Amino acid sequence: MVRQARDARTASGSRRLAAGTGLWAARFDSWVPVLFLASGAAGLIYQVVWTQELVLIFGDTTLAIVTTVTAFLAGLGIGSLVGAAVGARLRRPLAVYGLLEVAVGCLALLMPLAFGVIATVFRTAYLSLPPTEVALIRFGLAFVALAPVTMLMGMSLPVLTRHLVREDPEVGERIARLYGLNTLGAVAGSVASGYLLIGLIGLRETTLVAVGLNLCAGGGAVLMSSAFGAAAAGPRPAAGPRPPLLGRQWLLLAVTFASGLVSLALEVLWTRMMLQRTGSSIYVFVAVVAVFLIGIAGGSLIYEQQRDRSPQMATLGALLAAAAGLALVPMLVSNMFGPASLSVAVVLILPVTAIFGYTFPLTVRLFVGSADQASRGVGLVYAANTAGCVAGTVLTGFVLIPALGTSVSIIVVGLVLAISGGALAIGFAPRREMLRPAVGLAAVAALLVVFFIPAARLTYVQREVAGAPTAHYEDSVASVDVTGGKALNRNLFINGEGITKLTIITKVLAYLPKAARPDATTMLNICFGMGTTFRSSIILGLHTTAVDLDPTVPSVMSWFYPDASKYLHSRLSRIIISDGRNYVRLSDKRYDLITVDSPPPIWSAGAVVLLTQQFYQEASQRLTPGGVLATYLPLQKPQLEKLILRTFRSAFRYMSVVYAARHSGTYILGSQAPIAFSQAAIRAVFGSPAARADLRGAPDYPARSTAQWVSINRGSVWLTDNQVDTYAGAGQLLTDDHPLTEYFMLDGFGDRRALQVRQLCLVVTGLLVLLITGAAVDSASRKRTRSAT
Repeated sequence: MVRQARDARTASGSRRLAAGTGLWAARFDSWVPVLFLASGAAGLIYQVVWTQELVLIFGDTTLAIVTTVTAFLAGLGIGSLVGAAVGARLRRPLAVYGLLEVAVGCLALLMPLAFGVIATVFRTAYLSLPPTEVALIRFGLAFVALAPVTMLMGMSLPVLTRHLVREDPEVGERIARLYGLNTLGAVAGSVASGYLLIGLIGLRETTLVAVGLNLCAGGGAVLMSSAFGAAAAGPRPAAGPRPPLLGRQWLLLAVTFASGLVSLALEVLWTRMMLQRTGSSIYVFVAVVAVFLIGIAGGSLIYEQQRDRSPQMATLGALLAAAAGLALVPMLVSNMFGPASLSVAVVLILPVTAIFGYTFPLTVRLFVGSADQASRGVGLVYAANTAGCVAGTVLTGFVLIPALGTSVSIIVVGLVLAISGGALAIGFAPRREMLRPAVGLAAVAALLVVFFIPAARLTYVQREVAGAPTAHYEDSVASVDVTGGKALNRNLFINGEGITKLTIITKVLAYLPKAARPDATTMLNICFGMGTTFRSSIILGLHTTAVDLDPTVPSVMSWFYPDASKYLHSRLSRIIISDGRNYVRLSDKRYDLITVDSPPPIWSAGAVVLLTQQFYQEASQRLTPGGVLATYLPLQKPQLEKLILRTFRSAFRYMSVVYAARHSGTYILGSQAPIAFSQAAIRAVFGSPAARADLRGAPDYPARSTAQWVSINRGSVWLTDNQVDTYAGAGQLLTDDHPLTEYFMLDGFGDRRALQVRQLCLVVTGLLVLLITGAAVDSASRKRTRSAT
């Protein structure tokens, strides 16, 4: 009798313990999405940092960037499919998720070694194989480097879905919360890395922050799983047989593929459009990506709040059509008002991306028939969406923009989404309902109206230069605008930024290093511009190789020089369309002279790769013994000027800094042999009939005699060798790991437009704070509700 009573008390205590354990497990489950938030932040940081690293290996070309992004997304998609296949069979998915996060962090620590190996392999391929094979090897190397870690990232959502989704009604809600908080983490990662971490601690240290987030998320998941064992997950539906996909599910996969395609296409197109007249700042890229993700996170969390989540295909279609129509608004505002409306235009992205964020969990809910198929369903939908993102990136960069231009491409991809969504709304809406079909039809009509109004498609720069002889081009690299007319009025715009005019400065950039090395016979000219330095180099009789990133730029030289064809097709000339930094790194050719005239502003995205210590060291290796590298530096703040001089000095034993005309900037010359400008050399270089005619052709500088040029050049030498050390002083160098001029906000290296950038940063940060506050308030409300029940 006593034993029975003891057994009864023991059983009762066990039940109470189990109930308590279950209660605590449920409370811990509410923190699982927070771990996924940290994972999202780490993932975006990795994408930013690894893209920068691979650009240095493969080049800052559209092909190289698209290759990197495609490899990253492809790894996520494949991982999602793997997670879908194995997720339903996992008994302790939370522990598996934790191990996945730890593995991602460990592999991320090894990425510098992987990048070093693929850099060596790629250089060998570059020097020995034709371009087509090099492109294939580039993708293969990027995929091999990124696939292992990104596949593990992609597996995490299906695996966590297996842990959290236990009942059919929970499918949409739990997926929305996971997806929303993971995307919120991605926003935090992009903002933190872009606005703070890279500028403060550099690329490699920023990677360590992401590794720490992975380890925290993984360690937390493993500890939670270990603490509660099987009870941590509570009752979970058994993995049933995998039924074949129905026609409705195939339709949903096609729709989510189209949605992913259009969403990434719009991100690329909006970024290109909003760069107009902003100096192509990295902070514009960060802002567009961050607001894009804020909208997706917010939309997903809004779906979670909906009490009536009865999924309907007609609702999905109407929402996608509405997003397509709303995509016109940022385009119209940006094209009409330019950089003055930048913050407004960026915010106007939100409604579109919020709809994308809302429709993802809605699509999953429509796709998944029961909780036991949730993990598989999430994996398939996510993989289809990611495949669409890959297709959108490639299609936009290589087909749509070069063929149609940015504005028309936005309309075209909008029409694809509007027609798809409208067809769903019309096909699945009840017979007598008009609202959702009307939304689809209205979106298609709005897009068609804008398409047939030419003025609505003009970019901001096209509106600015209207009235002058002008031409507008768009290629996979940039938007290019040229203006003709009188010599002083001719201009070249890249992404709306006037990068150069016909000036004596770019002519002398060819003459000055030739005067320092009168016996030079070859020149490498990096950054073609209007072709002025290239043209003067050929006039000097130098075999000249010109390298420019944009394929359109050399082709418009005739707008600035009527005799352009003579030089473009000269036996002394060679034009290479490539990233100048990448060419210097990979080429095995040597030159007597190298000239660099980076497009302004100095802090524009990508310009820093031609200013770092590593670039100057690599350029020194491309010089013949005693060769000279010459670059032009526009007038800068003393702090920035000293940083660049200090960096340049670290790569060259001998150095001269020479004032340009009217002290508008300086020429910086470096060599491993002494640099001197003798009177005889200056007379020989500046005094020939062809040289005098060339120099007289500069519309912004009066004609000078040969004797005057001797006096000007010798009198303009400002600093040499040790004098540079004294002026620049000791301090930090500009390196690939610390691209301080590109991430200039903390140091104030930007010009007057830095204020505009700070305003944009405040807007983005404010939106992020609002989203975090909303998510925190909602979480607190849920805890109070659970406590009350």
